[in-house]
Amino acid sequence: MSEARFYVPREAISGDLAAIKGDQARHLVSVLRKKPGDHIVLFDGQGTQCDARIVRIDHDLVVARVRQREAQQRTNRPAIGLYVAVPKGRRFDLIVEVATELGADSITPLVTDRTVVRLDHHNISAKLDRWRRISVAAAKQCRSTTLPRINSPVDFSSAMEKPPEWVFSMLAQSVGESPPIHDVLRDLSPAHREVRIYIGPEGGFSPDETELATTAGVRLASLGENILRTETAAIASLAVISCALDRHGKGSGAPVSQTD
Repeated sequence: MSEARFYVPREAISGDLAAIKGDQARHLVSVLRKKPGDHIVLFDGQGTQCDARIVRIDHDLVVARVRQREAQQRTNRPAIGLYVAVPKGRRFDLIVEVATELGADSITPLVTDRTVVRLDHHNISAKLDRWRRISVAAAKQCRSTTLPRINSPVDFSSAMEKPPEWVFSMLAQSVGESPPIHDVLRDLSPAHREVRIYIGPEGGFSPDETELATTAGVRLASLGENILRTETAAIASLAVISCALDRHGKGSGAPVSQTD
């Protein structure tokens, strides 16, 4: 049986005491039936995992004492930034879940000319909260110690503001209009500290958007012959990027333990 893992942001850890609140605390007590003295595992979403023991339980608050910390050293691979048009329904939920599993460092909802879903100030806060909860659940499932930053939506023109030279940017396009993504990634150099991929709606990016992207220095990249759904394109591109970074020998971090 796998260990119970709980997300605790760094601001909820004071000295060697960690506070687990809300839904996680209720799940820990009501579903898992944990009690004082039981062992649990905490992670802060920024690369640190802690072994802890429960010392106090209230209705919606669990206090645990941290016994050992294990900090995952940040790898020297570039960060991965996913910009993706929001599809209809709750398909963006799947994008957030799998992007977390595949190691995306940031996820940004993208509003394009052909985006059907319109996000307004009345519903975006609730959506962001849900997406962040989904990300936490995915990190627990795949035993990741890091969480992607989930940003507020941006429109395409704002996303195309010329990035720094250390950002390697790609725009997903249909086959025939651009080279395969694995060929484009061969231009990645040690100077690049972030890889960004822009995924459009199922209708694709408009000609004006494609022109704006190329003017900004964004590379065009194909994901294959078939027309992909937005969530499929996002998942496929992240998988290819992750493999490419591993192949380029960007490495993985080694855990560093610290006992309190």
